[in-house]
Amino acid sequence: MNPRLPSTVGRSRRPAAPRFPLRALVNPDSRFTIWIWRLALAALVIGGWQVVAALQLVDPMFLASPMAVCGFLFHYILSGKIWVNSAVTLEETILGFAFGAALGVLAGLVIGWSKFLERVLTPFLTICNSLPRVALAPMFIIWFGIGALSKVVLAFSLVFFIVLISTEAGVRSIDPDLTMMAKVMGATDRQRFLKVVLHGAVPSIFAGLRLGVIYSLLGVVVGEMIAAKWGLGQQVMEYSYNYKPAGVFGVLAILALIAICLNELMTRVERRLGRWKGED
Repeated sequence: MNPRLPSTVGRSRRPAAPRFPLRALVNPDSRFTIWIWRLALAALVIGGWQVVAALQLVDPMFLASPMAVCGFLFHYILSGKIWVNSAVTLEETILGFAFGAALGVLAGLVIGWSKFLERVLTPFLTICNSLPRVALAPMFIIWFGIGALSKVVLAFSLVFFIVLISTEAGVRSIDPDLTMMAKVMGATDRQRFLKVVLHGAVPSIFAGLRLGVIYSLLGVVVGEMIAAKWGLGQQVMEYSYNYKPAGVFGVLAILALIAICLNELMTRVERRLGRWKGED
């Protein structure tokens, strides 16, 4: 036997057992892992809900099972009511958000750019923003009727101040050295506003827009719950009055899906704008 070679007589090598990396279960950079945890959490919540409903730990008059909610949604879709009422709520939400966001961004940029306007208007804006505008929904119904206009105005009142304050904060957060440098390099006020201020305030603007679109939907639903002929908010009240919890939870599920879609839309618009600006 060659003494320089290690002796392997009588030894058998076993293949190493594959090790599952536990870190993969908590990897925040893996979309697959994130979705696995999301689905697991959703299954846990729905499963617990089903158990509570099946054991009647809560009175069925107040809590419907997930199966009952799915059955309601199936018939609700077949009846066509979902399309009519969802279209009304979406239309009012988009109109209120569009007007509120446009004027809110414009007012926030102007007030944030002008120290004089900020000092003059800040007390009044603070008072208006502190008012519980959702609580004024009955007054909007009285002033503008039970039609779509009252819901659009209510949504507008919520979105406007959210976007205005977020936009103004974005303008105020711009480093003064950047604007001063642009001024020293010969940039006009218009160029400094567009190239420095507006460019730097975009993240804050979109943060306000993402929040504003959800509050727009909230304002519309609250207005519809008070007085409306059509809309998902009106459907919530109708099923509540008739003691149909499956209908209530089913319509709430539809509203949650709409809110998720609107938020995702705003996120995609922000990402597209970021790529257009050359950001990573």
